[in-house]
Amino acid sequence: MDLKINREMLSVSEKIYDGVQEQSVELDYILPDYYPDIFKLIKCCIVPTIISSNINGDSLTYELLADVKILYCSEKDNKLQCINQKMTYSKTVQMGANVNKPMVSLIPKADHINCRVVNQRRIDMRGAVSIKVKITGETTQEVICDIFGMNAQMKKIPVEYAAKKIIENKTITVNEDVELNMSKPSVSGIVRSDVILSEPDKKIISNKLVVKGDAEVKVLYTCSDGMETMNFSVPYSQIVDMEGLDENYDCSVNLRLVSCDIIANTNSDGENKLLKCELKIGIRCRAIKTLPVQLVADAYSTSYPCEYASSKFMIDQPPVSVNEIFQNKTSIENDDGTIACVYDVWSTVKNINIQINSEERSLKISGMLCFSIMIKNENNFPAILEKEEAFEHVVENDKITENSLAEINVEPLGCTYTLTSSNGLSIKTDIRVIGDLFTSSMCEALTDVKFDDTVKITRDGDYALKLYYGVENEDVWNIAKKYCTSVNAIMEENSLDSDRLTDNGMLLIPIV
Repeated sequence: MDLKINREMLSVSEKIYDGVQEQSVELDYILPDYYPDIFKLIKCCIVPTIISSNINGDSLTYELLADVKILYCSEKDNKLQCINQKMTYSKTVQMGANVNKPMVSLIPKADHINCRVVNQRRIDMRGAVSIKVKITGETTQEVICDIFGMNAQMKKIPVEYAAKKIIENKTITVNEDVELNMSKPSVSGIVRSDVILSEPDKKIISNKLVVKGDAEVKVLYTCSDGMETMNFSVPYSQIVDMEGLDENYDCSVNLRLVSCDIIANTNSDGENKLLKCELKIGIRCRAIKTLPVQLVADAYSTSYPCEYASSKFMIDQPPVSVNEIFQNKTSIENDDGTIACVYDVWSTVKNINIQINSEERSLKISGMLCFSIMIKNENNFPAILEKEEAFEHVVENDKITENSLAEINVEPLGCTYTLTSSNGLSIKTDIRVIGDLFTSSMCEALTDVKFDDTVKITRDGDYALKLYYGVENEDVWNIAKKYCTSVNAIMEENSLDSDRLTDNGMLLIPIV
C-alpha cells in the first residue's frame, strides 16, 4: 500500500548567549584654563549607551559610549559649570558558533561612580558600567503534518506559529536648528538634555516600512541669571528596506536614543540663542508572518504495526505588544534651607527587574525611580535634591506562559511639580512601559514514522464489536489506538459529541 508523508519545516528560536559584561570607566581630568576653580562639586554621573553592534562569524562586537557629566560651582561665582567627557569602548562576545538570523539585545546601566576633587583644578573619577547581553538565533525543526495510506490514523494539534521573520536595524541622524524665543535669555552653557521618543507611525509599502515620529527634546542651560529650560520637537522620518515585506506581516518598531548632542551658536543678531541639535536614533523593525499548521502528535495504523519518533520543541508565537503608562507621586524637602527657585525636575530609572507569573498571566516590573531637582538655594547657589523610590507595575495578558520572554523598556515621560512649602515640593511623573512579549509553546510532534506492510495486525478473535468500560474524561484516541480502530467509528457507534468521555459507562468498540 502506498505511503505518503507530508512534512513541514518550522522555525524555532534558540538561546545562544545570556550574560553580563562589565566595563570600568575612569577619568583623570585637569580643568582647561578657561574654566574657573572648583569650589563645590554638585553632581557626577555616567550615562551609558550602545552606539553600534555587529556580528562577524561567531563573535559579537559592539561599541559602548560612556557620557560623563560633572557639575560644580566656583567660589566667586554661583554659575553652574558643566564638564562633559565622552569615552568609547569596544567590547566582544564569543558566541561559540555562527548563528542563523541572530537577534541581539544590549542593555547598559551605570553601576557605581565615585568622583573626588584632587585639587581646585583636577578631578579624579572612577566608575563602572555593566551591559546585559542576550543573543538568540533561529534553527529549524522538521515535523510531520499529514500521513496518507497504510490505514494510518493521526492525532493532530492545531498550531499558529511565526513562520517568517524579517528584522532590520538602522541608526539615523536627525539635525535641527532651534532659535530661542525673545523671552529666553542667551545660552552660557548646556547642562543636560532629555529626549522622549513618541510612539512612531508605521506604514507598509512593498518591501519597505515607513517610520515617522517626533522626538520631544528638553534642554537645561545656564544663562546670566541662573538657569533656563527650553522645549522643542524634532520630527523624523525613515524608510527601512525589508525584503519580502507585505501586508500579511505584523510589524513592530522599537526606538532607542543613541545620542543627543546640543551646542549653542550665535544667531543673526549676534546673540547666543541658536541651539544646534543632533539626534541619533536606533530603529529596530520586526515583521512577523504567522501561519496555521496541523502537527501530528501521535499515529498508528488499523492494519499494520507502526513505529515512530517524536521530538519536543518550542514554537514561537506572534509577539504581543506592551504599551502602558502609570504614574508615580512623591515629595521631597530641602534639609539645608529654603528653596529660592526650582530650575528643573527630572527622573530616571535603574535596577529594573522583570518577573513573569504564568499562573496569574502577569508581568511584574519593578525597580528604582530616581528623582532629581535642580534648585537655587537660599544662598543663591545651585544645588540638586535627590530621592530614590521603589516602584512596581503589573501588566496582565492572557497569552503569558511559563515560556514567555519580555523585551521591555521603562521610560520616564517627564515630571511636574508643586511647591508645598518654602523647602518642599511634590512631584508627579508618568512612566511608560513599552516593548514586546515573546511567547512560545512547548509542542511534541512526530518527526518520523514507519509502517511494516509485511505484517498485518492480528485480532484475538473474529468479532465486529467489542465491549469496553470507559471512565469519565478518558481520551477516545487512546481507546481507539488500543483496539486498532478509528476515533470516528467509536464516536459514531456511541453517539459521542466530544473526543473525551463525559461519564463512566460501557462503550461499543467497532473493529474496522
